[in-house]
Amino acid sequence: MNTEQNQKALLEQLEALKKENEQLKKELSILRNENISNRPVSFKEKYAVRILDSLPDMLTVFNQNEVGIEVVSNEETNHVGISNKDFKGMYMREMVPPEAYQNIHSNMRQAVSTGAVSTAHHELDFNGEHHHYENRIFPLDEEYVLIMCRDITERVTTQRQLEVFKSVLDKVSDSILAVSEDGTLVYANKQFIEEYGVTQQMGTQKIYDLPVSMTTKEAWERRLQEIRDNDGTFAYRAAYMRKGEDKERMHQVSTFLIRENNEELTWFFTQDITDVIKKQDELRELNLLLDGILNNIPVYLFVKDPENDFRYLYWNKAFADHSGIPASKAIGHTDYEVFPSHGDAEKFRKDDLELLQTHKRIDMQETYLSATGKARIVQTLKALVPMEGRKPLLIGISWDITNLQNIEQELIKARIKAEQSDRLKSAFLANMSHEIRTPLNAIVGFSQLLPAAETAEEKKLYSGIINQNSDILLQLINDILDLSKIEAGTLEYIKRPMNLGEVCRTIYAVHKERVKEGVTLVFDNVDENLFIEGDQNRIMQVITNFLTNASKFTYAGEIRLGFERTDKNIRVYVKDTGIGIEPEKVDHVFERFVKLNSFAQGTGLGLSICQMIIEKIGGEIGVTSELGKGSTFYFTIPYEEAGELGEIFKMSKTESKGNTVNRVQQIKKILVAEDVESNFILLKNLIGREYTLLWAKDGVEAIEMYKQYQPDLILMDIKMPRMDGLEATHIIRSYSKDIPIIALTAYAFETDKELALEMGCNDFVTKPVSERTLRKALDKYSTIV
Repeated sequence: MNTEQNQKALLEQLEALKKENEQLKKELSILRNENISNRPVSFKEKYAVRILDSLPDMLTVFNQNEVGIEVVSNEETNHVGISNKDFKGMYMREMVPPEAYQNIHSNMRQAVSTGAVSTAHHELDFNGEHHHYENRIFPLDEEYVLIMCRDITERVTTQRQLEVFKSVLDKVSDSILAVSEDGTLVYANKQFIEEYGVTQQMGTQKIYDLPVSMTTKEAWERRLQEIRDNDGTFAYRAAYMRKGEDKERMHQVSTFLIRENNEELTWFFTQDITDVIKKQDELRELNLLLDGILNNIPVYLFVKDPENDFRYLYWNKAFADHSGIPASKAIGHTDYEVFPSHGDAEKFRKDDLELLQTHKRIDMQETYLSATGKARIVQTLKALVPMEGRKPLLIGISWDITNLQNIEQELIKARIKAEQSDRLKSAFLANMSHEIRTPLNAIVGFSQLLPAAETAEEKKLYSGIINQNSDILLQLINDILDLSKIEAGTLEYIKRPMNLGEVCRTIYAVHKERVKEGVTLVFDNVDENLFIEGDQNRIMQVITNFLTNASKFTYAGEIRLGFERTDKNIRVYVKDTGIGIEPEKVDHVFERFVKLNSFAQGTGLGLSICQMIIEKIGGEIGVTSELGKGSTFYFTIPYEEAGELGEIFKMSKTESKGNTVNRVQQIKKILVAEDVESNFILLKNLIGREYTLLWAKDGVEAIEMYKQYQPDLILMDIKMPRMDGLEATHIIRSYSKDIPIIALTAYAFETDKELALEMGCNDFVTKPVSERTLRKALDKYSTIV
């Protein structure tokens, strides 16, 4: 049978079926009419069509050969592009695209073979849009099936959005959790699950079963109440332990409470801020370090904002210290508001504007007035620091060179003074050579002439010249020693009760015979007493120096010595009718090494030493002079009244330190500890006729000879070979507490005297020794004391 015959047979069969179908419809109509008339209509039957029309799904009936039988739903649900009228008799594959047809075909075969409902999905383009459909196929009987096709495009879109949202949440670094009112986990993203070790399905595990800050149900309920109390928004920090780690970390937690259908859902967004806190701490430490550095460097540092009228943004401690303006009064203010001088502010603003215009760094020296009104000199460097998205900032660095400038000026003065001092010292050394050699020449020369003198008058003359020049030479040495003490800061001033009138009478008695012929020395207070507290030796030294100078330069007339007392001061003066001083030299007479007359004997130190003594006392020294008419040298010292008259004659502090010895016998045998033979010979000539002298050449011999000969008294030199006098004295004192020991030494400082007394000496006599001083010391230990 060929194809044409097959088609003809099929058409005949279809025609027969149509006739049979028309007959069946008539019979069905008759049956329906009979049923309607014979029984009541049910609600379902009455509203079935309307219910079908109201459904959103497309309802179609196919036979099992996939031929369309009927569209039983509303026309509006039809989405296949085939009208309900044309639907009948069309094959399914003619209605939908191949891919969709394949999905529906497979689903129908599944439903027919199992006899159960089967579901599948397919996609179609409808009205220019792509749609997703879900088809459910219900077998009706052995011949027909019902297909419910629902448009699920919105649901698919929502589902896909949820999947995208979930994928995004799984990729964020924050841990995200949603919890129901009773603490049940509803949602957790991947980060939360991994960090907290969530193992159970959502909806089964509680939040307080996890290693979070809420470890109990009560803790969860308290936290939930906090969130409610804060209108559903609450933030806090909490410590936690990450799964697999033993180091505690810190979280920043933000919570949001959502209410829907009388149900609460709490969302937790948790960010691990452990590293952030660490970096913040490191940054804070770095800022503190940087701030510490900037506030401890000895230069000004400041920053201005050109966009805000050049107001200060930073002002370091060095700037505050030097200017006297604290940072709190500078930051946020302009130069006009900060600095006391409007002129300074004007200049600073001009420099700032120039820098902003030229962008060229400014390096300059400038002066400004501080808050105290003191001028400060600074070397300033100003530059611009580029900033992104705005004008650059202005940064300034200033080196305060005020002290350097002052030091520079002082150095210049010091250099000039040093150069002057060097010249004066050179002149002093040349002068000293002359001043020393002059009396030494007389001493040596007349010492050689003395043995050859033929008469007693000649011997007396020569001896007087030798003694006079020895005094001059000794005064030179004393001046040099005093200068050394002053420069070393060891010049001592010891206050004791004294009678200024008696001191002046003593000085007057010594000097009245020393003035030149034709000159009269007058003491204006010859019968007056004035009891004060003072250093008698130093005051005598100053007055003596005044009289000595007056005697040198006064060739006729008189020299007057006197003192005056006021309520607070005492003024002592020496007035002469001598040659006077040139006006331009008056201001220099108290300077070191200055000699107004190069032909007069002296070191040029005496008046300088007098000035230092008086100033240390707290007084003033001065001179008035008129060339050719004379000069008046004077000093004033504070008046301190002495105590009871008897106190004036007490022993001095130094004398009270001495070690007294009770003796009744006459001294006959004296041990002399002296390493220089000429010094021993001098002592032998001075006191050898009255005493028996034993000679020990060092400290060791002194100890041995003391034990062997048991002398009545010891004259102990301090500086000796093998063992010095202090150590020898200390050892001898271990044998005897009573023997008098007198230190006889060239050491002349007060500290040397005190040390000798502390080591056990009873008295102290300095070299060069005079016969009078030595005999006075010996006489103290020849009678009961």
